Amino acid sequence: MDIVKNLKDYQLSPKQRIFAGYLKDNVDSFVCYEKITNRAALRQYFAPNITYIEYSTAIGEPAELLARAYA
Repeated sequence: MDIVKNLKDYQLSPKQRIFAGYLKDNVDSFVCYEKITNRAALRQYFAPNITYIEYSTAIGEPAELLARAYA
């Protein structure tokens, strides 16, 4: 997995804006990719923030529930 960095997402200083203008004239894209090497940092994006158990009272056939209710 890669981290995508876009130059347009940063707030640039005046000197950095001059360099960004140079890049705009000479490079096709403002995007660069960097390989993620820290697996622990990567796991935090995929791990759930809250662990809970989800229960459901749903049944496969709703008509079956109605038949039980009126029987």
